[in-house]
Amino acid sequence: MILVLALVALVLFGNTEVMAFELLRSDGDSCGTAPNLRWSPPRVGLDLGDLDARDQQLANEAVAEWESALGARFSFVSGSGAACDLDDGVTALAFTERDCQGAEYGRDTLAITVTTWVNNRIIDADVSFNPDAPFTNAGFRQVVMHEIGHVIGLDHSDACGGSPVGTLMQSRLFENFSEPQADDLAGARLIYSGGDFGVPDGANGCAIQAPAGRSWNPVVFGFVAILLGRSLFRERRMVLARGRGF
Repeated sequence: MILVLALVALVLFGNTEVMAFELLRSDGDSCGTAPNLRWSPPRVGLDLGDLDARDQQLANEAVAEWESALGARFSFVSGSGAACDLDDGVTALAFTERDCQGAEYGRDTLAITVTTWVNNRIIDADVSFNPDAPFTNAGFRQVVMHEIGHVIGLDHSDACGGSPVGTLMQSRLFENFSEPQADDLAGARLIYSGGDFGVPDGANGCAIQAPAGRSWNPVVFGFVAILLGRSLFRERRMVLARGRGF
C-alpha cells in the first residue's frame, strides 16, 4: 500500500481549541482501528553519513529534540545503512536524485519517507530529500523533525479531520517549529508507553488545548514562507507494506 500525503504552506485564520495526533496504522488507514505501527524494541539506528557536515548538524539537532522529549521511551543510536535500502533496518537520511521508489521528485516535493513493516512492527524507514529544494537551515531542520515523526510512527495530525494547528506533524505547513509540540509528543509517548502498545479509545481524538486566545494571520504565513524559502511545499510519504494481504 502506498500513501501520498501533502505538506503545503497555507494561511489559516481564527482560533483553534483542540488538536489531535494520529498514528500510522497497519492497514494504511489512520482513522481505522487497526494496530498502530511501531519499532519493537523501541530503538532505531540512524545513518547521516550521506549528508554534508552542515546538514548532519541540523539533522542531529532535530533528532535531539525528539530524544530530549521521549527520554527512555525511545532511543536513537548510530547505525550503518544505505540510502533507500528498505531491508537494512537502519534509517538513512540522504539527498537523492530520485526518491526511494525510483520516481522523480515532484516540483514542490521536499522529502519522502518510506516505511516498511511486518506484523505491525516497523522494520525499516528511510528519508530522502530533494536536492533541488531551496532549504534554509531552519527549514531543513524542521522538515527533518517532521520526517522523524513519521519514522517513529506518527501520521499527519489532521489525517482524520482534526485541527493541525500547533502541531509539527500537520499536513499543511503554515507554522515554524524548533521542537515537536505537545500534541506530537503525546502521540509518540502513547505508542511507546509500554505494555501491549494498545491504542485506547479516543486516542486519535486526544483533546489537547491550545493556548487561550491563540490566533493565526497572514503575518504567520509570510514569516514561514520566508523562513523555509518557498510559498508552497508538498511532502509525499510513501508507506510500503510487507506481509499479508496488502
